[in-house]
Amino acid sequence: MAEYFNGIKPSDGFYVKSNYNYTHIHQDILTSLYTPLIGTDAIGVYLYLSQFNYHNEPLANNHYTIMNDLKVNLSSFRDALDLLEGIGLMRTFHKTNTDEQMFIYMLKQPATAEQFFNDPLLSVYLYQQIGQSRFIALKNRYKDHSISTNGYNEVTKSFTDVFKVPKLSDISTDDSIQIKPDSKNTGLDLSDVKFDFEMLEMLLSNHLISKELLNKQTKEVITQIATLYGITPVEMKSIILKSITSNQTISLQDLRKHARSIYQIEHDGMYPSLELKQGTIKKNTTESSGEVDSLVSWFELLDTTSPIEMLSSFTESEPTVAQKRLVEDIVNREKLPYGVMNILLQYVMFSQSMQLPRAYTEEIASNWKKLKLKSAEEAYNYTKKRDKEIAEKKSERSQKSTGGYKLRSIEKTPEWLLKQKAADANKEDTQQQQEHDPDFEKRKRELQKEMEAFWNEGEK
Repeated sequence: MAEYFNGIKPSDGFYVKSNYNYTHIHQDILTSLYTPLIGTDAIGVYLYLSQFNYHNEPLANNHYTIMNDLKVNLSSFRDALDLLEGIGLMRTFHKTNTDEQMFIYMLKQPATAEQFFNDPLLSVYLYQQIGQSRFIALKNRYKDHSISTNGYNEVTKSFTDVFKVPKLSDISTDDSIQIKPDSKNTGLDLSDVKFDFEMLEMLLSNHLISKELLNKQTKEVITQIATLYGITPVEMKSIILKSITSNQTISLQDLRKHARSIYQIEHDGMYPSLELKQGTIKKNTTESSGEVDSLVSWFELLDTTSPIEMLSSFTESEPTVAQKRLVEDIVNREKLPYGVMNILLQYVMFSQSMQLPRAYTEEIASNWKKLKLKSAEEAYNYTKKRDKEIAEKKSERSQKSTGGYKLRSIEKTPEWLLKQKAADANKEDTQQQQEHDPDFEKRKRELQKEMEAFWNEGEK
């Protein structure tokens, strides 16, 4: 993507062109098939810009007009253009003059219903976005329900059967009038995708498959499904071998079916989803309000992103089956909004070394349900407040343990010393008891008299 978009200014002028004549059929395709993929804001910008082409305004408009009419800033407008360009509905041209920039926004014709449902990328991304029942309903809506001409003989008259052919001299040869051409949708632009067809041809030659089977249309389909499912030339060789018909041609329908089956086996039956590159959207915010705008945009993104998709992006890997079941169980049981659930998962993973313990995660989810948190912003503010309170309590306990109390050193008394103390205590108790015993006093006096008589007799 060109770097000049970072410097787009409200005063820059623009023109709008298109390569087709817009009808209500195109509007129906845009609203029913493209809107689920890129959203109403981007489709609204596309329809808004179409008015300038319809009236063939000779003078350039400036981007103040867009900002005033749509009530958006240029950053949001640029985000919508990114989506329209990526999905193949717009091309943008730029020219720099001495003191201004000029833009041409080329509106491209939407794919027909047949082109859309036969496009491997668009059809699969739509299926993943809206689900099976809605996808089937839309597909049936665009089916051909007209009366078949099978069994009828055509009796239409030709031009020359009805009209006289004019002489050449009567035909005006003035070619100065240019009639606006009407072109078909060319599908998604995958010109920058490089697939190694040389290796694929070499691998197929080992199985006696001629490279002539890889015609232009087949190569386009191979590039599409390789981009969609991330298939290498080695894997593509196996898929092609399964898709060879009895007439020694490659069935494009079987090619898509086998590639889809392999992807679903490796991803638990899931389909690939349409994801934006990191940094593609919300990259044009100014530095003065960049932090606030980024945080608000982050909350909005979390509020509208599936927890499974968030986990995949957050960990840069496919979530395990156990993690997916845990998330589904909590969402079904607690009915937490996407934004709250996404903050919860990130909070647990940060505090648990990038793990998701089931019991711990379910306990927090139950608590947050009781708190009635409604959005990612509320959940984020709650975690910040909670962490601050915990930090303050830890600080208070630390101050008390070091300042308010003195630590005492406690040593274990030796066992022999305990026994000695116990013996001395018993001896004291015995002496005290003897001193206060009346019989003991009587015997003591008698013994004293006997000792005195004994010593008196010795003196005689």
